[in-house]
Amino acid sequence: MKKLNHMRRSAASLLLCLLAVVIYIAAVGAADMLESRYALRADLSFNSVTTQSEATRNVLSRLNRDVHAYAVFSEGNELTDLSALLDRYQASSTHFSWSRESLSRNPLLLQWVSDDLGDSAVTTDCLVIRCEETSRTRVLTWADYVAFGYNPESGQYEFTGLTYEKSLTSAILAVTSDELPQVQLLSGHGELTREETATLESHLANANYECTRIDLRHGDALDEKAPLLILSPTSDISDTELDQMLMFVQKGGSLFVTVDLTDPDQLPNLYALYRLYGVEPLPGAIVADSNDRSSYYSNPVELTPIMHNTDATQPLIAAEANFIILAPARALSLIDNGSVSLLRQIVLESGEGAYRRVPEKDSVDLNQQPDDQTGPFVLAVLCDRGFDDGTRSRAFFIGNSSAFTSEQVYSLSYSNELLLQVMQVLRGSDNLDLSILPRDAVRPAFNDRGSLIPVLLLTVPPLLVAVLAVAVLQPRKYL
Repeated sequence: MKKLNHMRRSAASLLLCLLAVVIYIAAVGAADMLESRYALRADLSFNSVTTQSEATRNVLSRLNRDVHAYAVFSEGNELTDLSALLDRYQASSTHFSWSRESLSRNPLLLQWVSDDLGDSAVTTDCLVIRCEETSRTRVLTWADYVAFGYNPESGQYEFTGLTYEKSLTSAILAVTSDELPQVQLLSGHGELTREETATLESHLANANYECTRIDLRHGDALDEKAPLLILSPTSDISDTELDQMLMFVQKGGSLFVTVDLTDPDQLPNLYALYRLYGVEPLPGAIVADSNDRSSYYSNPVELTPIMHNTDATQPLIAAEANFIILAPARALSLIDNGSVSLLRQIVLESGEGAYRRVPEKDSVDLNQQPDDQTGPFVLAVLCDRGFDDGTRSRAFFIGNSSAFTSEQVYSLSYSNELLLQVMQVLRGSDNLDLSILPRDAVRPAFNDRGSLIPVLLLTVPPLLVAVLAVAVLQPRKYL
């Protein structure tokens, strides 16, 4: 009888253990499902990297088209922070979902991206954002997840934060918007080639702009709602093209103009268009004062101009994102064209010690001569021109193109931020690119100065454990 009772108790204990295991597994599975569906886990990370900002919550709450994110991770390179953030996006909107994928299991990813962005956009570690209703696709890679900033102490552009949220929310906006903002690039006059503007167009595309090349000689029409980029032409426009451009700006069209040192000094029709805004490029290179180290980067021809507070640069100056490199730079003359409705704001200006050097033909001598004009020189200007019918047109002129076409310059300065701010002003509306702040990438050093709370948090728990241990063990020492 005793043996039977013992077996019953053993069986009951085993069943209880098995039941506890089953309940535990079910609870873990249910918790995992609830976490995946509702993102209930608290974000206790030092930088709150998976916590959504108000801007993201607004975008997700207004989302009315289905978006799916395909996370392509190579084995061992999974981004846990990104996965957790994707879970939170999925929990916040029924129109957003995501899945882990591999290119071997889902070759359609390559087809979608190849159609939209080119074959090289997909890598073994990327995030493909797809909206079937609009047939738009965006690809995010590691380069889209990091932010850089200029450190004046080290003179280097350094890794400063993580931009998972900003890039993901911006991509969702891009693939679901009814239409994307357009940008027109003038062609047919020796402007910068597609290869030379590839970096510029890539940065505009990352900010959700669509770029179109316009050749007026072949009957293309200008759209006054889209800024026209005139990027360092080397030949003049015709009288007919000038008339078309004048009509474009008189309807409120805006211009984004770059002028390089090697561009011709005489382009009568184009200069007539520029003078409409009271601007005329000056020949020669602007050379910084070699004694003024703050006015150039690595040599006096690589200028780091002063950024003035304007409609386009106010947010950059407030954020201390005002470091720009112009290598080399050409000055702009602000002339009086007789218009009383013309407003001009100097965006970038050289130091006072700079001089304008116009070398003799076939000469590269940039040493200052006694008759060289001295600074400061206007290097970039934002213009607002009114017309008789009340229409206003804006134009941005800069005496350098590499600030927006060189990936190296982008990596060393705030060219991208300036580009997007200028485009926003020229369009007269907000960009689809959101102002979501990067999250800190490096945990700040612990500092107990000025606060007793961190010290108490570190010392009280172990002391409390020691006191409780003594209270429990003291009575037992005589047993």
